[in-house]
Amino acid sequence: MKRRWQILLGVLFSLGAIIFLFRGIEIEKLTAEMSKFNYWSIIPFAILETLSLWARGMRWRVLLEEKVSGTRLFWITNISYYLSNILPLRIGELGRVYLVTRNSDVTGMQALSTAVLERMLDVVTVFIMLFLVLPFVPEHGLVTSAAYLIVGAVMVVIMGLFAVARNRKRAAMIVGIGTSRLGNKFGGWINEAFEKFFESIDLVRGRRVVMASVWCIVIWIFSVVSTYYLLLSFSPAQKLYGGVFVTALLALGIALPSVPASVGIWEASAVAALAVLGVNKETALAFAIMLHLIVFIKMAILGIIGLYLEGENLNDLVAQAKKLIKSMRN
Repeated sequence: MKRRWQILLGVLFSLGAIIFLFRGIEIEKLTAEMSKFNYWSIIPFAILETLSLWARGMRWRVLLEEKVSGTRLFWITNISYYLSNILPLRIGELGRVYLVTRNSDVTGMQALSTAVLERMLDVVTVFIMLFLVLPFVPEHGLVTSAAYLIVGAVMVVIMGLFAVARNRKRAAMIVGIGTSRLGNKFGGWINEAFEKFFESIDLVRGRRVVMASVWCIVIWIFSVVSTYYLLLSFSPAQKLYGGVFVTALLALGIALPSVPASVGIWEASAVAALAVLGVNKETALAFAIMLHLIVFIKMAILGIIGLYLEGENLNDLVAQAKKLIKSMRN
C-alpha cells in the first residue's frame, strides 16, 4: 500500500510539473529553439558528464575502504541510474547495494550506510554551490533562506550520525530499551541493524571523510561544466554562475517524488532556475528537454553495458535487490 502511495505521489508531482511547463508555452517558438541546437556539442557534454559519474565511483570506493575497484563501481553507478530512469521507487539504489555486495567483502549494511552518506555529502555540496553563486543571482531571497535552513539541518544530521557511530554501544543500549516491547524477533532485528549501520558509518572518518569530500568537489565541477557547456548552446550570454545555479536546482528538484527518470520535475527545475536568470520559457524548456534526453540515452547505454559486464539482466537484478532488503530484515 505504501508503495502505491509513493507511486501516486510521484505521478501527481510529475503531472503538476508538466502542466506548469506547457501552460502558456508557444510550441512554434519551442521547436524553433530546439532546431538551433548544435548536435556536435553532445560529444564534449557526454564526456564531461561521464567523468562526473566516474568520480562518483571513485568517491564510493573511498567510502567502501577500497574493497571494490573504481572501474566496477563506475559501472554499478551507471546501472543504478539506468534502473531509476526506467523503474519506479528509485529501485536503482537497491540495485547498486546488491551489486556491490556481489563478489566482494562489502556487506549489505556497509553498502547501504555509505550510500546514505553519499547522498548527504551531495546535499551539502549542492547547497555550498548555491551559497557561492546566490549573490550573483537576482531575486534570490527565498532560495537563500531555504538553503541556510536545509544545509544547517543536513550538517546537524551528518554530525549526529558520526557522534552516534562513535558511541554506538551506549546508543544501542538506549535503542534496545525502546525496542524491548516489540518482541525478540522484530526488536532484535532493529537492534542488529542499528549496530551494523553505525559500525559501517564509524569506519568512514579522518582521511576517508576528507578524500570523499574532495571527490564531491570533483563530481560537481564536472557536472557544472557539462551543464554550463550545453546551456551556452541555447543561451550564449549566460555566465558560469548560471550553470552552477541551474545544476544545483536540478539536483534539488529531481530529489522530489516523480515518475521514473524524473520526467516533468527535471524540466520544471531547469525552467524555474533559468526563469530567475531571465531566460524565456521556450528557450529554457528546449534546453531542459535536450539535456534530459541526452542524459537519459547516455545512462541507458552505459547502464546496459554495465549490466552485461556484471553478468546481470533487469529482471534478475530487481528480484535480487528485493531479496537483499528482505535478508537485511531477517
